[in-house]
Amino acid sequence: MSLTSEATEPSAAHVADHGPGVRFPPTVAFAAGFVVALGLHVFEPIRFLTGRNVDALALLGWAFIVAGVGLFLWSLRVFFLARTGIMLQKPATALMRQGPYAWSRNPQYLAFVAIYVGAALVTNTVWPLLLLAPVLALVVHTVIRREERYLQRMFGASYVAYCRDVGRWL
Repeated sequence: MSLTSEATEPSAAHVADHGPGVRFPPTVAFAAGFVVALGLHVFEPIRFLTGRNVDALALLGWAFIVAGVGLFLWSLRVFFLARTGIMLQKPATALMRQGPYAWSRNPQYLAFVAIYVGAALVTNTVWPLLLLAPVLALVVHTVIRREERYLQRMFGASYVAYCRDVGRWL
């Protein structure tokens, strides 16, 4: 028995009603990566710095966290003002090109990266940065690519042009 495209791809009506259908929240990948990193740090600590410079490192980390939270809130505000779906299970009614979406197609995930890096600096452990690439690979493969396919089906040539003009990350 062969599978048809109808069996493997959701219908246009389903896509329009249900969003990209991402079942794996990206925040879980970031949180899990960080928790695993902290566990590794308990068994084999690898610090950025020791001594007096640790306070400066923590301050830099807090700056990353504040910047990440600010970027995240700004990107949420853009969605809220456009009255379109923010959650991955909700449909998009508009293509965001304003605010942080003018220079990144994924400012919310970029914000998560800033918060993640900031937390690594605050906790003075290198492990989270060593695990960041696998975390990002997981997010790209399980969330971002699915969102991109969904947005292309929803917005067609407008989304293709947006991808040409604005990078996935920056």
